[in-house]
Amino acid sequence: MHLRSRKKIGFKLLSLHKKKEPHAFHYLKQRASFLIAAFSLVAFVTGNMVGQHGWYAFWKSVMGKVDDSLIVYTGTVSPIDKVPDYTKWAQYGGNIQDHTFRQVPSEVLVSVPRYQSSIQRNVDALHGAGSSTYSVSYLGSYSSGAEGTGSHPAVDIRAPIGTPVRSIANGVVEKVDENGGFGKVVVIRHPNVPDPARPDKTTTLYSSYAHLSAIYVTEGTVVHKGEYIADSGQTGFASGPHLHFQIDREEAPWHPYWPFTGAEASREGMSLTEGVDRGLFQSRIYIYTVNPMLYVQANYTPVEMTIAKADVKEETNTNLITDTVKKVVMTVADRRAQRVARLQARRDERIRIRLARRQELDEVVVLNTEPQQIKVDEPEETKTHEPVIKSTETVASASNDPVEIESMLSSDVASIDIRHDREFTGREWEKLTLVLLDEKGNPVINPKNVSDIHLKAVYGSVEFNPPVVSQLDFSEGEAVVQMLPRGNRTVVIQAMPFSLISAPMRYMGGR
Repeated sequence: MHLRSRKKIGFKLLSLHKKKEPHAFHYLKQRASFLIAAFSLVAFVTGNMVGQHGWYAFWKSVMGKVDDSLIVYTGTVSPIDKVPDYTKWAQYGGNIQDHTFRQVPSEVLVSVPRYQSSIQRNVDALHGAGSSTYSVSYLGSYSSGAEGTGSHPAVDIRAPIGTPVRSIANGVVEKVDENGGFGKVVVIRHPNVPDPARPDKTTTLYSSYAHLSAIYVTEGTVVHKGEYIADSGQTGFASGPHLHFQIDREEAPWHPYWPFTGAEASREGMSLTEGVDRGLFQSRIYIYTVNPMLYVQANYTPVEMTIAKADVKEETNTNLITDTVKKVVMTVADRRAQRVARLQARRDERIRIRLARRQELDEVVVLNTEPQQIKVDEPEETKTHEPVIKSTETVASASNDPVEIESMLSSDVASIDIRHDREFTGREWEKLTLVLLDEKGNPVINPKNVSDIHLKAVYGSVEFNPPVVSQLDFSEGEAVVQMLPRGNRTVVIQAMPFSLISAPMRYMGGR
């Protein structure tokens, strides 16, 4: 049977009730009250979330992550605010092993002392004993605790269990973990912070707080500068109560960063502790981390202060300037300490950049810088054919006399001392320390108008890195230079324009 169209038969369809349905847009347009109600609902929900949790939490709830561009750098603070004066605490019968922070009398609590590299590099100091706050320094060893003697990538701050730990800057909690050698650990990501290598540029850094006893934040939480995030403790691989405080660069392969793996230490025939004490892969620490205490002490200029200076026309900005200035007013000593910390941070960054340019990191052997008392005698043939060179070293003792300290901080440079361990093997880079001295032979912490110092070998063949040392390379009156001897001849170094020479450095062969 064939079907035919109704049109051919003569039928057509007609609607009994013609009614044009309005378009959806027309429907909404005619009902303004609906739009107002919908907008009010959205505004109420958004305002309530922002008011209670801030823009960060709102953005995360909508997009599933925190927008780093909304996190503004507003300066830095120390991870711990107060610690006991351990000498006074001992008079009360207290000690860090048997008592917690809650048991410390308030009258013996003091602000965390300033981290000074010149003091922390002293291997003869009692690091982590007596009244010392820093038990292991940055690039330190477990055996001495002194800075530069090992491959410890953090600063260990002595603190009784339960000491409040705070975030050093605005950021986002990246990691919360309770397993491994770090014990309970918190890692915070800090975007848009000043780069210690170039403070006028921004970067992303990661701060780590390890061996905690309690954690009060979760992953993804936005934290503010100075916010209470945890309590210090002794969890994980820790010989005593302390806070392991570390700052990693974004380029680090993991956080918290450690310079070597267990397999790498085993290949070198070392345990974890031995690897740290012998400075295993110390150069990697320069590349992937920064000195944490020097960075927080530098307290680079906050972003809002820079904006306020650029535009002071509006009343709100004027108020911002007033509030900001009140927060950053410092004493002369504080400004000097901040300046020293910034110079030290820049010095470390220059070393980091130089090391990063080396293609074969694993071939770089960084010496253990613990000084050795070795008597150096020239060979008989050397004494016969070469002039005898004598050198004396002046060691300045620590002093609390304000007059002497002020003299050390402001004196002009009259001489320089070249320090080394007096021997080399010929297979690895050696460390030189240049110390600026005044007319009395005391170290000059804050040198004035120091001209560039050119290093050269007056005897032997040597490669210096860098060959020219400027005033910016000095931190608290000291500068570190790497030296690679060529051959096995005794090396004597001269520093121009001071026209003085160092003590001889003798070749020790395969020792």
